[in-house]
Amino acid sequence: MDIRYKVGDSFIALPVPEVQAMLESSTVTIDQDVSELEEKLSSIREEMQKLKAELYARFGRSINLET
Repeated sequence: MDIRYKVGDSFIALPVPEVQAMLESSTVTIDQDVSELEEKLSSIREEMQKLKAELYARFGRSINLET
């Protein structure tokens, strides 16, 4: 039994085991990408907190950085 699998802008009829292997591969790749992006986001948030602390130390509550 074949399943239609989208590759780019086209659909290709492939056997179920091949489609499952492709989906597993895609899932692993996406999970890796998500992990990398979460790490980048975490480091950016840490840097942002440090910068906020420096700015509040310099200007006090006369600035609002929460918007």
